[in-house]
Amino acid sequence: MLKSYNIEGNSRSSYIITWTTILSGQDMYYKYPHGDEIYNVMAVYEAIDVEGQAKINDDEGIELHYFSLEEPIENINPFTELTLRKIGYIKNW
Repeated sequence: MLKSYNIEGNSRSSYIITWTTILSGQDMYYKYPHGDEIYNVMAVYEAIDVEGQAKINDDEGIELHYFSLEEPIENINPFTELTLRKIGYIKNW
């Protein structure tokens, strides 16, 4: 448990962070539109009881939103969708 954690790139802070899983392997490969290729190893944590206003703190982001996982998310990045499915957060679509 962490008392306070500032999520990179925004000013929202959380009071409870729990480890969910580690994702790796062949299906974690991603090729960016500009041609760079990577194999990801991702440690996934879940933030619970998030407080504060969502605000981007750097020049890497344009928008910051929450989405319901009960219905399709328009223009979702395919790699993000794969990650959410592997973790079990997307089940209904």
